[in-house]
Amino acid sequence: MIYIENGDVKLGILPDVGGRIVSLQINDGENILESDSNLWNEAKRIRPSSKNLEFKAYNGHEVWVGPQSQWWKRQSLNKEKIDSDLFWPPDPYISYDKYNIITKSDNYIVLKGHGSPISGIRFTKNIIVGEYDMTDECYNIFIEVTAENIRKKPIAWDIWMLTRVNGHNLNFVPVADEKDVTVSEPTHPHQGPAPYTIKDGYFSFTPKEKDKDHEECTAKAFISPSRPFIATLSGRTLLQIFFLHQEQQLLHPEQREVEIYNFATDRKETSLLELEYHSPYQTIPPGGVISATEVWKIHRFSKDVTESDIKSYLNKTT
Repeated sequence: MIYIENGDVKLGILPDVGGRIVSLQINDGENILESDSNLWNEAKRIRPSSKNLEFKAYNGHEVWVGPQSQWWKRQSLNKEKIDSDLFWPPDPYISYDKYNIITKSDNYIVLKGHGSPISGIRFTKNIIVGEYDMTDECYNIFIEVTAENIRKKPIAWDIWMLTRVNGHNLNFVPVADEKDVTVSEPTHPHQGPAPYTIKDGYFSFTPKEKDKDHEECTAKAFISPSRPFIATLSGRTLLQIFFLHQEQQLLHPEQREVEIYNFATDRKETSLLELEYHSPYQTIPPGGVISATEVWKIHRFSKDVTESDIKSYLNKTT
């Protein structure tokens, strides 16, 4: 584990598991991200391979490429996956490769991957823990990702940034109209639909209202947001993920700018919420790059807050 920090904020990063962020703490408090700490210092890591389709949920914040339907269609190393209709798992070289540390200071790190023969890209991640913003009363984290085409022919992808938090967290995506939201059916036949609401200008999954007849309830929401952020509450800590808003015609038609996945059980410990952002879908020339940025703003409430309190805060500050 590698740490960067600034003041009260500390980020934990696993360079040898895709350069992902697995820990976000304020004042050494509870981890805001969903990640199994038992996996952070394991003796044996997954070795990326076109034949190794093992998936291990280190979770935290990581980066993929989109669209999902093309993950295994633009490679020649695994014929079975080219012919398969099963998109899963994601590119193992992106998720599990060891990233080199190019630059590091107390609050700043640059990580660079070796490049993937599956997707044909190499990610570079710049992560900064900024100063506390006295005006907005929030901590700031800046994440910039570039994807470089390492092939000799053009390729097209978007940059897909995923942040996992606990599945029982309150969550909010601003929407102008119900038609800007499409919610999928459950992932598997034995699962129930994940409950949600669209009210007061926000989409929210409501996992604590899950159907008691199903042990698991799942769904994914595809959202065109009215304002460029996603928010989630962990205890008294509000995490807002901001991004550069783009029109839908610039995105791949299979994706939306914001996608939220909820896996809900009756137990907080076994529930998951994925907060996802897609950048524009672009053709990248050989040696060319595309980039995407997220800004995380973290606000600490001084007392317990309600859903109405959070919406009022979001409406005032964004």
